[in-house]
Amino acid sequence: MKKWIEELQAQPWSKTKKSNDQPAFNWALNKTAGQVDLYLLPQAAFPTGGLYFKNQTWVQETKGKHVIIHNNYITGFEKKIKRFHDYGLWLVDDHSSESPLGKL
Repeated sequence: MKKWIEELQAQPWSKTKKSNDQPAFNWALNKTAGQVDLYLLPQAAFPTGGLYFKNQTWVQETKGKHVIIHNNYITGFEKKIKRFHDYGLWLVDDHSSESPLGKL
């Protein structure tokens, strides 16, 4: 995690600048190979955005098993927030007083 954080801090994220934390994560993971344990997460619990938002049959078949929905397969901060709002998955504002980020 320290390596990932260092790489992210070297290239700050912002709403206005196109960003992607995946290369930073991959870089950090490669630098720490053999020092961390890796596990494949079950797809029913941790689906990609491509699966969850584009396959409603699958969503119904796995209802109750989802833990975290990956909001990928869409570009843009505002679009991601809107999609989570549209699907009833945006819960951040309900707990903004508990977050150091406040309301997004």
